[in-house]
Amino acid sequence: MDNSPAMLAIAALQTASYNISLMYALVWTINSHYASDSTKPLTIVQLATRDESRGIHNDLIDDVLGLASSASRIKFLLEGERLDETAESVVPLTVNTESVPVEPARTIHMQTTAIWLLDSIWAYYRLERRLVLVDGSFKRNGYYCIVYTGQERDRLDTIKLIFRRLFAIYVINVNVFVENRQTGQVQVYSYYPYRSQRCQSSQPVHYATFYGGLGTAPQIHVDNHTLFFDHKLDDMHGCPLVIVTMQHRPFVIIENDDNAPNGRRMHGIEGMLFYLLAERMNFSIQIIEQTDHDRGIVLPNGTITGAMRMIVDGEANITFGAFMYSQERALYMLPTITYTSFPIVLVVPGGHQLSPLQRLTKPLGDMTWLCVLCSFILGLGLIGVLQVIVAVPRLRRFLLGENNRMPCLALWCSLLGGLHQYPARRNFARYLLMLWLLQTLVLRAAYTGELYIMLQDGRVKTPLRSLSQVLAKNYIFHMLPTLEIIFRDMLPADRIVVVPTLYKSLEQLRDDENDVVQIVAPLLQPTVDRFNVDSGPDKTHLSQLPDPLLTAPLTFFMRQHSYLKQRINKLLINMMSAGLVHRFRRMYLDRIEHMAVMRKPDREPTKLTLWLLAGIFGSIAILQFIACIVFLLELGAAAPHRQRLRRFMDAANRYVA
Repeated sequence: MDNSPAMLAIAALQTASYNISLMYALVWTINSHYASDSTKPLTIVQLATRDESRGIHNDLIDDVLGLASSASRIKFLLEGERLDETAESVVPLTVNTESVPVEPARTIHMQTTAIWLLDSIWAYYRLERRLVLVDGSFKRNGYYCIVYTGQERDRLDTIKLIFRRLFAIYVINVNVFVENRQTGQVQVYSYYPYRSQRCQSSQPVHYATFYGGLGTAPQIHVDNHTLFFDHKLDDMHGCPLVIVTMQHRPFVIIENDDNAPNGRRMHGIEGMLFYLLAERMNFSIQIIEQTDHDRGIVLPNGTITGAMRMIVDGEANITFGAFMYSQERALYMLPTITYTSFPIVLVVPGGHQLSPLQRLTKPLGDMTWLCVLCSFILGLGLIGVLQVIVAVPRLRRFLLGENNRMPCLALWCSLLGGLHQYPARRNFARYLLMLWLLQTLVLRAAYTGELYIMLQDGRVKTPLRSLSQVLAKNYIFHMLPTLEIIFRDMLPADRIVVVPTLYKSLEQLRDDENDVVQIVAPLLQPTVDRFNVDSGPDKTHLSQLPDPLLTAPLTFFMRQHSYLKQRINKLLINMMSAGLVHRFRRMYLDRIEHMAVMRKPDREPTKLTLWLLAGIFGSIAILQFIACIVFLLELGAAAPHRQRLRRFMDAANRYVA
């Protein structure tokens, strides 16, 4: 005799206290949808408010589990159970909570599939309280079925109220099973928030009908894209979405356009991206411009400001405008996936102008000057060893060449580009001479070329080069609220100034000619390039550290639990895969990156004033002063009674020159 769970369940149907078609409809839904489209366990919850309904629900659950679980295609969770991932088994939570603490709901995976059994609107209110809990058991973007067994006359009005309240908390993927009292058939109702000429609608739609029979598929009454849970956001039928954004080039560029709704139209990287989303999802755009550029912060008293407040209060659906992801924003708003990222650079003061002496030493770096000095000292040391210490004529001729009586003078002249009067005639000495001449040739060319540029440009300054220099000079950091948490552990609180927009701070840094502004500002690299372009060719460009501080991910933000997230995320992934996001980046960045480094074509070079040439004139004056001293010493040494001075000058003329 066959005692399988399926046969036992079918045998028990003869005494069932519920509609058999309802049980068949649930079994088909579990086996044909939940068991194939989800890998998570299915939760079945009964929330009856009457004892009679509770008994009917329990019988229905028992028989549904007996038929559906026989296929072994899905795991079930009843109310008060959770999935133990370590043991891969279902563990009941009916233990003594005093001895074994129950794991909080927020620490386990919230369910996205469930069947809820209700018998009245009061049972739904109990369910809604669970849905709105922060650490509840169900996500609002899941796929759920409601089995309604209420016996009131106007059950459709109850379903309308349920749909209206579900739509208010952003639960749209829900189907309601209701038994038809006259025919015994099971009717399935759903609702479409966006329909032709009906936006924000929660009116019930007769979606499908189960005519009975185990394993019989329902008859679908609407044009759907999937078998059971339809895609309700593929076509929003031109319904409007309200966005709050701000002018932030090159990400968002808002311009007047008489042909656009509300007379406003967006361009820029994010503006073009959002218009493409609107085209694919078929919704219209209502723009609210945040003129004060306040993206929103949470004040100590809990008050939310700016664009974030409009999203939290439901005044707008989506906000963007170079919004960086942050934990605070994700706590109050729902972020999409990151579609792109940009480096954050630190804008610093331009520094003071180079002094005349600095212009003479600046063309070559410290390491280059050190290498030149080491090479020159090495040459002098080798000459000194060969001339004084070793004094082997054959070795001297081999290294320095024949008839080279003044090698120090030859070394100095070749360094400055003079003639070598006693060239070597042996291969090894010629090889050494060739290496030295090649080195001095490259150094002289690099030095003179860079020196010419520095003398021509009187605006050359000495900016900061590293973050350690900025921290050592105790600059004040002006930053947006999102970056405060990053720099909070690095800087004392009195050196951080949070501002809603950095435009005034950037103007101060740009117009600072005397290095008196003691502020720095971290912001996105495209924002720096766009500011330089908007400043024009006659204005000084912003100075920044050569290395970025970090990389900032950008995202869109919407209201918590918004049903738009899944659809927008899918489209953003497709756009990134197709290269459209990269194309929008290059459309706006190529131009500003090129123009940011351009100089005005007709700008004349700076005149070589006495101040710019003071370093050269000062060096000449010092050398002239030394020449005068040497001249006076030579005159003194010519006297017959000053033999010591004469011997000193002869030695100097022989070895120093």
